[in-house]
Amino acid sequence: MSNESDAPTPSSSPTTPRASATPAASEPERSSSEALPTECQRAGELCLPPRAFVRRLCQGAYTGATFHLFEKSSPFSRGYVRSREVRAVNTLGGPASDASLAFGEEVVILTRTGESVPGGMEVSGMGAYDVLRWDGTCANLADGELALRPPIAPRHAPFDWQYIDANIQEALLRNDDIRGARKAQRQHCHGVSLGTRSRECIEADSRLEDRIVLAVRSGLALPPPEHIP
Repeated sequence: MSNESDAPTPSSSPTTPRASATPAASEPERSSSEALPTECQRAGELCLPPRAFVRRLCQGAYTGATFHLFEKSSPFSRGYVRSREVRAVNTLGGPASDASLAFGEEVVILTRTGESVPGGMEVSGMGAYDVLRWDGTCANLADGELALRPPIAPRHAPFDWQYIDANIQEALLRNDDIRGARKAQRQHCHGVSLGTRSRECIEADSRLEDRIVLAVRSGLALPPPEHIP
């Protein structure tokens, strides 16, 4: 159970998208079983989510749903940025992060356009990819900017604790490492405003993100997200 009953820390990451993950009022609620795909649509060697789901996903920034797509049991193909830096552009019309994609960043591959994927570990040829980042935003990468072979230490996009669904926050806090990192992050970032974070706050943010990513990659059980595309 969580002891975090007080209000969340104000936005502590300058790169977190500000788009709300909450569906529009006119949009009917979907159950997690309807909204979160578990089966592949094949594109060569790639395992991709359904296109209709991708269109909904990329119209917002659904951090909780994103964690499920990155979790250990997810069947969907991962990619890794192979360029030093790529500006984040969401060609599907939703929000994009202020943070560029960096070499070694892990993404979930959502769509593939152009030539079919050849054999081998690296993606090559003409074409482009829509990909999902750890912060819940989508981005577009060209063929030469994406590889399927993971680096020794995959990186992740920065994300903000306050945008994670409340029930998933609670589940994450049952992990001792995450709970300790969150306590330190609250201590060092309490009361800060956008653009005025201390070095200690920036480091605490990074440690919390790293603990969360490690736990999700390792198979930490998560409840269905509260906000689903």
